[in-house]
Amino acid sequence: MTPYDHDLSRRQLVKTATGATAGLVAYFYVPSFLPSFLDAYGAAPPSAAPSPPNAFIRIAPDDSITIVINHLEMGQGVNTSMAQLIAEELECDWTKIRSVSAEVDPVYNSPMGVQMTGGSTSLATTWLQYRQIGANMREMLRATAAKRWGVKPASCKAVNGTITHAGKGVLRYGELAEEAAKGTLPPHAELKKRKDFRVIGTSPARVDAAGKSTGTAEFGMDVRIPGMVYAMIAHPPVAGAKITAVDDKAARAVQGVVDVVRFGERVAVLGKNTFAARKGRDALQVTWDPAESDLSTAALEAIFRKAAAEDAGVVAEEKGAVDKAMAQAKSKLEAEYLLPFLAHAPMEPLNVTIAFDGEKCEMWSGHQMPGLDLMAAAKVLGIEPKAVQVHTTYAGGSFGRRASKNSDYVVVAASLAKELKKPVKVVWSREDDMRAGYYRPMALHKVTLGLDGKKLAAWDHHVVAQSIMKGSPFESFAMKGGIDSTAVEGVTESPYDLAPFRCRQSLPDTPMTTLWWRSVGHTHTAFVMETMIDELAEATGQDPVALRRSLLKKQPRHLATLDLLVKMADWGHRKPEAGRAFGLALHQSFGTIVGQVAEVSLEGKTPRVHRVWAAVNCGQVVNPEVARSQVEGAIVFGLSAAFYGRIEVAKGRVVTGNFDDYPVLRMPEMPRVEVQFVATDAAPTGLGEPGVPPAAPAVANALYRLTKKRVRELPLAKTLA
Repeated sequence: MTPYDHDLSRRQLVKTATGATAGLVAYFYVPSFLPSFLDAYGAAPPSAAPSPPNAFIRIAPDDSITIVINHLEMGQGVNTSMAQLIAEELECDWTKIRSVSAEVDPVYNSPMGVQMTGGSTSLATTWLQYRQIGANMREMLRATAAKRWGVKPASCKAVNGTITHAGKGVLRYGELAEEAAKGTLPPHAELKKRKDFRVIGTSPARVDAAGKSTGTAEFGMDVRIPGMVYAMIAHPPVAGAKITAVDDKAARAVQGVVDVVRFGERVAVLGKNTFAARKGRDALQVTWDPAESDLSTAALEAIFRKAAAEDAGVVAEEKGAVDKAMAQAKSKLEAEYLLPFLAHAPMEPLNVTIAFDGEKCEMWSGHQMPGLDLMAAAKVLGIEPKAVQVHTTYAGGSFGRRASKNSDYVVVAASLAKELKKPVKVVWSREDDMRAGYYRPMALHKVTLGLDGKKLAAWDHHVVAQSIMKGSPFESFAMKGGIDSTAVEGVTESPYDLAPFRCRQSLPDTPMTTLWWRSVGHTHTAFVMETMIDELAEATGQDPVALRRSLLKKQPRHLATLDLLVKMADWGHRKPEAGRAFGLALHQSFGTIVGQVAEVSLEGKTPRVHRVWAAVNCGQVVNPEVARSQVEGAIVFGLSAAFYGRIEVAKGRVVTGNFDDYPVLRMPEMPRVEVQFVATDAAPTGLGEPGVPPAAPAVANALYRLTKKRVRELPLAKTLA
């Protein structure tokens, strides 16, 4: 159960008729709950008063239905799958539905108390909420039809966007909408049983497919407003660098450049289009102090190794007497893992269009946390939050980057808009974001297993990782006892029975800026845990599947996922082709369990993944095609990081810049992927991220079977070179 599930009785359901379009607009008002970390923005949150709160469903007289989605559509399909939740209960015509992104209002707050998309929570937190909205409106329409006909509501039936009665005929939703708006919206209409689902569990056409196929869908990069100029910005190349001189003569000479503006420790080149702005920015001569530093990839690695050697760490979890068991162990397995900083590299680069006239502001972008971005902009502009309006567009990927914990790219755009007081679109090139952006933290793991013959005696695990939460507005409530859970999630609270077990954490500081990255801490913890489990299997003379089963005896969901995976891959019976091997990994993140088997070969020093089987236990699958696409995309994302992902630093500067030196998996490298879902009546759990963590360890475990060498460092392109 989610907080939404328990809280329906305390919500005020109100409705109103719109003046221009008439029809029925259903509102689902939620009293505001904004955590204290918003105080860090120095501004009060927008008023929670329903004046009016934003709508979730709008039914027009022509029967068209607009569903407002309170999560960002960034390719994961929420505009379709969340609309399906309402459509299922509303009993409407799917072809009449369109989805739009919500404006900012406390009505759209997540259970965390903020309006956001992240942590694979979209369907998990709206599963009952959106269905209840649809059911309530269905009953309101049915009651309206019954009143018009003079019959009992129970004798009326909702069918495909109409209310029917055996003796009275048929009324369309559009005919009933305006009258229904004057009635009473029932708070708890009965929800359908799973066996009666007609929309949930199917794959209707995506509501965004046509627009994205024809180029009419509006992404942040597509926004155009009258009088707008384009801006590209010269960012400090070294953390903390200050501007000592600017020579803008060459920049101003570029055709299409209209101005050069210095603001703070940045310089913006304004152009009539992005190309002119970028060409002008690249022609700028900016002198920085310092221009370089001693920071390098090797120096960063040394910081982490020193922390592992000298810092005992803070205990994040401990079960049993680890030191005693380790001292009595007959033998030990010791391993050190090193995982690099990683960039998000979404296909659509960061961009914000912002119009500020000195009193009020409008802003357009693919916002993952629009409420926080609104308040950050208000603080920079020195205006009340109510004077800022945020428009959330489609986003061409994000992977966490657009959920900036301090709204960094919004703050930059707002700072420039404050200087200009004219509409401006600020665009970051991919190089800008890779070199002046935020990263998945580097992590070093030191693991020691104590063995008592063929039995695990103790597991001691030290995680050294730069904190994501430390120093952020989320620190006060997200870090308890000095523990950043995002650094150790996936090691702590392991489903495996590993006692005596201990996990310690050290959080060294570096000049690098960190942010959650698709599946966050699980990106590195799953790699370590699942390769160590395989190593434990070999040390104790067990098949990797048999060992996992023995350690998961009390975990039925994990066992069900493992059983499906074994069946899919025919583990233990299917023989790999000559020169190939199978590797397996199983990991839970964001409430979902994903198991993967990878079939891998080694061509010289280059690994090749030929096939991946993926078993997924994510509760009720709302849209199988969307869900399958999410898992397939996660596997590509995970394999790309495993093979190539690595941010390089030299002389204080990030030198990695684009897909030429930060490659992603290419079409010829793409394995055949088969995805199946565990059948269950459980509510949906997360799906956007959980397919990423098992990919790298499944490949690494297969490579060990080929080479008899353990992979302890990523990316593979560097490790196997």
